[in-house]
Amino acid sequence: MLNAEDKIGLICCSDGKKLEEKPQIEKLIQLLKNEFNLEAVLAPTIYQEGNTIFSGTPRKRAEALMSFYKDQSIKMIFDLSGGDSANSVLTFLDYEQIKASDKAFVGYSDLTVVLNAIFTQTNSIGYNYQLLNLLKNDLQKNLFKLFFMSYSASNPLAYKWLTEPKSIETIVIGGNIRCLLKLAGTPYWPILSDTTLLLEARGGKIEQISCYLDQLEQTGLFQSCTAVLLGQFTTIEKNKQETELITLIRYFAKKYDFSVIKTEQIGHSTNSIPFPIGKTIKFS
Repeated sequence: MLNAEDKIGLICCSDGKKLEEKPQIEKLIQLLKNEFNLEAVLAPTIYQEGNTIFSGTPRKRAEALMSFYKDQSIKMIFDLSGGDSANSVLTFLDYEQIKASDKAFVGYSDLTVVLNAIFTQTNSIGYNYQLLNLLKNDLQKNLFKLFFMSYSASNPLAYKWLTEPKSIETIVIGGNIRCLLKLAGTPYWPILSDTTLLLEARGGKIEQISCYLDQLEQTGLFQSCTAVLLGQFTTIEKNKQETELITLIRYFAKKYDFSVIKTEQIGHSTNSIPFPIGKTIKFS
């Protein structure tokens, strides 16, 4: 957890930020200082280079991330990016160094690949969260304090059961469904028994999400999980296809005998809460 006067690292391991977003990031840095007395250190790989979406080569982005892990003054690492290109850094990371550093990586969306790769290789806990949400509302400031500057063990997640309620206490893996599937067939794919699989999506109508669920089945992940935790499915909700989604996931739940839990607090909305990946969470 963080304390006042700590340093945190800010980085973009997926698509770089556009230069016109610089005032927003500077505003975030000032907010972190004024509200929490935290010093934010910017990686050299924040903004897009040239006419590309990348903030550096895969090796350069990975080296920037590893410099934060090696720097003992950096207590936590927050990734501000999203997009498509996070996979390219995975082969350049030093997972032994990451494990030894014992510091959390925080990101969402495409950073699902980094969060799950780090957990698979090191058993280190990370957080599914977009730090830029701090600029959106006061709720996010309170959530930041609760999750990152408090030693409270409470879990404020609100959820409901889509299958018969029961008591479950398992490690949570997953995140964005599309991005998680980019790890399939790699050494970074999380293969564990008795897990809760978090799934959320910003894009994708029911036909795309159905395809993703089929692929998850084909990887064997449904066969090994205890529960699926459904977060926000933004496009599904926009197109009023929630009923079809629930029908689909209940089909797999019945086939493989896992529970289904639904929350509106994890995903791409600005009201989303930080949520741990790789940590044991109890649902009841």
